[in-house]
Amino acid sequence: MLDNLHMKPGNKISTYNVDFMHYASQLGWGNSVLCHCYYQGLPNWIQDPISTWEQGKPTSFQDMYALAMTIDHCYWERDHERHRARQVEKEVLESHSQKQGKASTSGSGTASQSKANPSPVASNPSSKPPPSPTPKKQPNTPQVNLSSKLASNGKLTSDEHKKCLENNLCLYCSTGDYKLDSCPKKQTMVSSKGRGTSATADTLAAASEKPLEK
Repeated sequence: MLDNLHMKPGNKISTYNVDFMHYASQLGWGNSVLCHCYYQGLPNWIQDPISTWEQGKPTSFQDMYALAMTIDHCYWERDHERHRARQVEKEVLESHSQKQGKASTSGSGTASQSKANPSPVASNPSSKPPPSPTPKKQPNTPQVNLSSKLASNGKLTSDEHKKCLENNLCLYCSTGDYKLDSCPKKQTMVSSKGRGTSATADTLAAASEKPLEK
């Protein structure tokens, strides 16, 4: 019976020991035979360390039994460590995947919200820009028409010059009883049209004060 007894894959050595001791107690075999039968029933992952043990392979059943128990304990302890390491790695990967999923969901939600609520300018393309300010109109500057008062040579006509002298009128506008230098129309003309116009008006006025050429 002991010759056919083997430790089943996935089982711990305690189950094998119970069965082995049960049959050994009924047979009454010697120590060396029990040691050999016990070793033959162990799996490879226990036999390999026993065969390469630095103190040599045990020759007594008690030493073989104790060494097999130690190796079995170390094996399952290491198996538990590997299982725990795989579990931690799995949890880390799942946590990382969940974070990526939340980030992608948040990004798509923001994009959807932007499409659902476009900016006021984009949602109302027909809106017109504010009108540009209307330029202020410059006040009309009174124009002095001297064409009827000037001769072809650019000087006052004899009739106009005589009229101004007799009525003590302005030699520039022919309307006021003030001197040429204080003529308001001449001053308005000078301030509104600039320096060039001022020179022209002064030239005309000077020409009006000269004696008429006959």
